[in-house]
Amino acid sequence: MFTTINGTNYYAYTANHDPDPEQDTIVFVHGASMDHSVWSHQSRYFAYHGFNVLALDLPGHNLSGGELLWKIEEMGEWVNQIVNNSVGKAYHIVGHSMGALVALEAAAGYNCPHAKLNSLTLVGFSYPMAVAPVLMDAGENNPSAAYSMMTQWSHNSRLGGEPVPGFWSPGMQMSMMENLDPKAVWAGLHACHHYQNGEKAFDKVKCPTLFICGVRDKMAPAKLAKKHVENNAQAEIVMLPNCGHALMAESPDGVLAELKRFIYRYK
Repeated sequence: MFTTINGTNYYAYTANHDPDPEQDTIVFVHGASMDHSVWSHQSRYFAYHGFNVLALDLPGHNLSGGELLWKIEEMGEWVNQIVNNSVGKAYHIVGHSMGALVALEAAAGYNCPHAKLNSLTLVGFSYPMAVAPVLMDAGENNPSAAYSMMTQWSHNSRLGGEPVPGFWSPGMQMSMMENLDPKAVWAGLHACHHYQNGEKAFDKVKCPTLFICGVRDKMAPAKLAKKHVENNAQAEIVMLPNCGHALMAESPDGVLAELKRFIYRYK
């Protein structure tokens, strides 16, 4: 499905269903230099089990037009524009990595006039999301090297252990990144590294929040998510074993099970 805002077409996977205003809508937000397909397993399930789904391509990514956005705050505002131009009985926002920061900003600034925000899920979340200097430099000057670093650091194992026969998650991630605008990785890393509004955003979020973390996540250590759970009575955290930062690929059923448990509770 394409949504047109100010003359620009933006893409969201919907499983080819016409959105139903009597169903809840789940908005999925991908991470840096990714696209909507990282949510294929989870978004497809919900699209065929009583929910509207909007698995987004951020501006300038894959099938979405528009210019790349360089600030998390701008991406959060854009997500809310998409929400305000869609239908749903209530909304649930889910984000991964950079997309988790974007989801947080969208939840903090949520202003949809026709439906409440019922839940927020942050997958592979950390704040602050400081980026190592070597990766920042590669993102700006050598995108291919940045893709390799991010793919290696995102996965618990580069060989074997794939939950779906015939798939190779690191190779698929590399291919996804290489098919995007080369500037997308630098825009995403820059946005993550310079985002400083996390604490204020958490103070504005009023809905229940779930953190889903990988036990072996090197890029977004769970200790940073745990800190926010300790200070939020509406928040909870789950740790998925045997996976790193690429949780949706390394533990697709694990992520889906936790999303089902949490989102159905607040439907």
